[in-house]
Amino acid sequence: MRMKLLMVAFIAALGTMLCSCDKKNDTKPTSSFSFKLDGVQYQSNSTEAYVTDTVYAHKKTLVIDGVTNNFGHHMEMMITFPDSIKAGTYQEDVEMSLMDIQQKEPGYLNKTVKVTITSINSKHAEGTFSGVLISGETEKPLTDGTFKVEIY
Repeated sequence: MRMKLLMVAFIAALGTMLCSCDKKNDTKPTSSFSFKLDGVQYQSNSTEAYVTDTVYAHKKTLVIDGVTNNFGHHMEMMITFPDSIKAGTYQEDVEMSLMDIQQKEPGYLNKTVKVTITSINSKHAEGTFSGVLISGETEKPLTDGTFKVEIY
């Protein structure tokens, strides 16, 4: 009887160990956010996205926030939806910024940014964007912008 009980415990422990092992540890990020500013590529390696409610206008805003892998730059884009959250092209209520975290170079804000959201729901959003960012009197073209984010 004791031997049967010991054997059952051993098989249960072995089964638990085998079931809890991962065959592959996938470290791919679930979200991406990138663009070129005046030909220089910026890629977020730590991207978060969420939908919030604006206090003053009671409109929904999608916020995409990221940091480059060397922690050199903070990049953020906010799209405020005029009525409901849906795919489409937005330009009026779009805000974009690129800031040097170490403050070694000036930060850039949007002058004009056009965003095309190709897909959006409560957990996921993706699209493209382009435009012009400014820092004081300096204007730089923003091209090849893409995002594919998990919304939290």
